[in-house]
Amino acid sequence: MSYLFAPRIKYQQKVKKANPDAILGSRMLRLLRSYLDKKEPELVYWLVNTWHTQNRAITYKELREAILAGDINWDLLQEWQQDYTAFVAAHLYPAWVDAMEAATEQIKKKYPDWRFDPYADGVRSWTENRSASFVTEVTNTQIEGLRAVVWRAANLENMSVDTLSRAIRPMVGLTHPQAVANMKYFERLIEKGVNEQKAHDLSIRYAARQHRYRGYNIARTELAFAYNQGSYEGTKQAQAKGYMGDVVKIWCTADDERVCPICGALEGKTIGIDDEFNFNTRIATPANPTIKLVPPAHPSCRCAVMYKEITPPINPASMETT
Repeated sequence: MSYLFAPRIKYQQKVKKANPDAILGSRMLRLLRSYLDKKEPELVYWLVNTWHTQNRAITYKELREAILAGDINWDLLQEWQQDYTAFVAAHLYPAWVDAMEAATEQIKKKYPDWRFDPYADGVRSWTENRSASFVTEVTNTQIEGLRAVVWRAANLENMSVDTLSRAIRPMVGLTHPQAVANMKYFERLIEKGVNEQKAHDLSIRYAARQHRYRGYNIARTELAFAYNQGSYEGTKQAQAKGYMGDVVKIWCTADDERVCPICGALEGKTIGIDDEFNFNTRIATPANPTIKLVPPAHPSCRCAVMYKEITPPINPASMETT
């Protein structure tokens, strides 16, 4: 998955005009961001733990052979796909469901008799598609990163294969840009006369920071995905049960100087509940054709959608008796 670096920004909410839609939109944003701040660290922990397990599983012998061959053993692709499939089942899927449940709390408060169904067809379809996309994208991104530094190492003549294999091992789990940046950092240290052991130690510390950076990027994006999808699915379920009438959805951003151009252009955009927002994204994949129904628009996006009723709801009691 092409998750680019994105710093953890403390968003400063800009005061919007005091109208009901703006107030509700601001509340939606606060709820989403409060949830992400609370839940991201645990998911990051398990991601970083997965990467540590993967780099310990690769032997120096395997890395030396890869450097001499100029490419990695593609058995790693299958192994890492299995690792991420297990990660989704153990950690990511429960996190998605929890985020969806949290996103429907406001509907539950308004309609105490209503319950969100996490096993409904729409939810199940989304989680299945997202699981497949996540495993494929994260694995491929990681493979690209390792291939890049193995190829670079294979073309270096001033360092031994043993030195290079030790340098590469901590980079397992990094993206292509991260891995290359770490490799260049290690090379510069050696060129400056830093002794090999210290260079390794500094490179390992750098990799640890990179892993956490990537971890927060992934955690934030996946939780925001599920939260917004849960809000959408919850609204659809409430409509199906007659608790809500026709609704439109409105894109909400912080509307301040920190908002990216993509999301800034979407602020206040109002469309039908099943219509797609118009934006370009690096996240969309064939396995997720409905990705533009809700945020995120990009990795680490913290935008939300507000649902506004435009027709009265049908009485749920009358529906259940017909």
